[in-house]
Order: sequence, then C-alpha cells, then structure tokens
Amino acid sequence: MSVANVAAVDAAIVAVLAADLELAALAPDGVWLTVAPASRPPRTGFVIVQPQTHEDIDGFRAPLYETFQYRVTAWRLAKSPAPADAAAYRIHQLLEDTVLTIAGYTHMSTLRVERVGPEVQIDPIDNDLRWQMAGADYEVFASPD
Repeated sequence: MSVANVAAVDAAIVAVLAADLELAALAPDGVWLTVAPASRPPRTGFVIVQPQTHEDIDGFRAPLYETFQYRVTAWRLAKSPAPADAAAYRIHQLLEDTVLTIAGYTHMSTLRVERVGPEVQIDPIDNDLRWQMAGADYEVFASPD
C-alpha cells in the first residue's frame, strides 16, 4: 500500500504558479498557501491557494487515486477588476495546461470546477482602497506512486 504526503500536492500547485513570470508580473507579491503574511510596505497583488477538500478513492485495499479541491484566487489592490481578472485567467492557463510534478504522486489532471468572483472588498484599514478578487475552484486528481 502506497502512502503519499498530501502536502506535496499543495506544494506542487504553489510551485507551478510561483515559477511563472507572467503571473509574477500580475501578482507581484507572490503565491501563498492559505494566507498572505503581513508585510511592510503593504502588499498590492498576490495569489492565495486554499486547500478545500481531499478524498481518497480506494480500490484493491489501497488508494487508487486522490482528489483535492483548491480555491485559487488573485487579489489586486486596484480600482478596476481587470488586473485580478487577468491574473485569474493566467492561473487557469497554468493549472489546466500544466502537468504537475508532485513528490510521491502521478498527476492525472486538474480541472476548473467553478468560477469564484469577481468580488470587491473595501480595505479594512483605508476605506478608500479597494481589493479586487477573481479566481476559481480547481480539482486535482493524482495517484499515489
């Protein structure tokens, strides 16, 4: 029976997004798992990868494959939703078209299952600032090696 570390899937998604120069230009403050840490000066654009669900699909007394669901969102400090939308589109291109390298797993596929946003949030410290958010929920299918 093969047992793989599910954190490797989290790391693979963050790695493929963080390595892309086009996404880095759209989200200059990085790609973060779960939450972006506070910073000085304040961040102006970043991507959050949030693990949502995980399920083992068993067969023959061992996991045949596992499904992972992630919410991946781009956040931009902007008056227009265009920068967040552009980052969300780039995220989609990367996750749908890239075979993930995952330690302990063979990547099967990544699919967008639902659009998230666009959404606008007022900055909690400066009410004149607007955070634009756009992204999607993605399902990753991987088989433990």
